[in-house]
Amino acid sequence: MIKVFAIIGIIGGMLCAVADLLLDLKGDDNQKLGKMKMIDSKWKVMSHGRFVWSDILAMFAVPMYSCGFVALMMQLYKVKVELAMGMTIMFLCGAMGGFMIHTFLCMMPTIYQKIIEKADFEIAEDVIEGVFRQIYVPFFVLYSMLVIVPAFIVMGLIAFGILELPLWCIILNPLCFQLIGLLFRATGLKIFVDAPSCCAASLGLAMYGVLALMLI
Repeated sequence: MIKVFAIIGIIGGMLCAVADLLLDLKGDDNQKLGKMKMIDSKWKVMSHGRFVWSDILAMFAVPMYSCGFVALMMQLYKVKVELAMGMTIMFLCGAMGGFMIHTFLCMMPTIYQKIIEKADFEIAEDVIEGVFRQIYVPFFVLYSMLVIVPAFIVMGLIAFGILELPLWCIILNPLCFQLIGLLFRATGLKIFVDAPSCCAASLGLAMYGVLALMLI
């Protein structure tokens, strides 16, 4: 069962990375617009179908990559029952938020496209920023429960030998992958302006399945 869950988790993380690329691969000529820099200039010409398919893929990817984390916690359950249960509950709540966040990000360009067809940029900006302020708290709290907090705990479990894995496995999580992706972007090279940073966290989520397999 652990092996099956782990493999499903790896596939789910990779599927989520594809969803991220559909949503956020815009090219080096994209510009951030508005006071909060939440609007992308390329939204105006991007196909609406990309956002539809991105959200459909995320619908399947989120429960699938959650299986990878559950597989890892099934391994931890053998030595730390309460911690494994607590982390599983936290991660699944975060995963629910992960789908909410992805859906919101898919809706933003659609809202922009529809408003900009019949009104000016200021109205589109006001609507998008207003909606973001409305979900600001659950957005970041649930993101932390999905990406940040579990990653730190898993890194600690590996570092202290509770999860019997090589120390280099500390980097196999969405937080480290996201930081690596941002470092690629920081090089300023055009090839790294979008990928891998826009899909790095999803690939990192797939790594929980890899860790679970390594423990078998």
